Amino acid sequence: NSGNRAPGPVLRQEQVMHKVLQVIAGVSVLFFLFATPVSAGSIHQDVPADLDPNARFLIYLHGTWPETSPVSEPHPRHGLFEYEDILEALADEDFVVISELRRNRTDPRSYARTRVVAQVAALVAGGVPAQQITVAGFSKGGFMSLLVSAMANEPGLNLVNMAGCGERQFRRIYETVLSDEAAHMKGRMLSLYDKRDPVAGTCAEAKAQASGLVFEEEELSIGAGHGSFYSPHSQWVDRVSAWAKSAPAS
Repeated sequence: NSGNRAPGPVLRQEQVMHKVLQVIAGVSVLFFLFATPVSAGSIHQDVPADLDPNARFLIYLHGTWPETSPVSEPHPRHGLFEYEDILEALADEDFVVISELRRNRTDPRSYARTRVVAQVAALVAGGVPAQQITVAGFSKGGFMSLLVSAMANEPGLNLVNMAGCGERQFRRIYETVLSDEAAHMKGRMLSLYDKRDPVAGTCAEAKAQASGLVFEEEELSIGAGHGSFYSPHSQWVDRVSAWAKSAPAS
């Protein structure tokens, strides 16, 4: 009975070729999904596997409050820390944003050395010029930007310190940088703080010791003190973006 015959050689070859083409198409899709370099405007918890050496990368370091409390819980004085909105605002400035929520009162020197400096090194090793990398931190994160500046040994690295040079009860920890790290600081640093902030202010003392640091500082007039950086206010977001994008080409 001709209806029960096994497929001929030509038909079997066509079936095999069809399967091969399906496999090739699937592999091509996977390659596109996983091998396409990460694009500006994206947000990641760590350095992406596939880097675009032409993109600008921004590592954002938050303050102490999310280390000890859920992000959804408002600070008793400053209100809600709008972490996700901040990351999105920075990504909207055409940066590839790298940031993670730290927990359990992270040791700043250990984290700066083993996490942030390692991320900067991974970006540079992946072909990204230091001039296209910015480490921007607020409060405790700003304090860590001072440490990264001293530890990374990257003169072209951009840094933004937002309210990270402590006063009053935070003066003592700032003094540890003045005594231990300030003389070794390198890179391009922008210092920002709000004029009504009682616990953070000028970083001029650190700059005075750092001969290898290009430094600018601006007192902002947002008016919410330390809480000025709890939301993506355009006054500081725009300054961060402009500073990172004004870095001279390598």
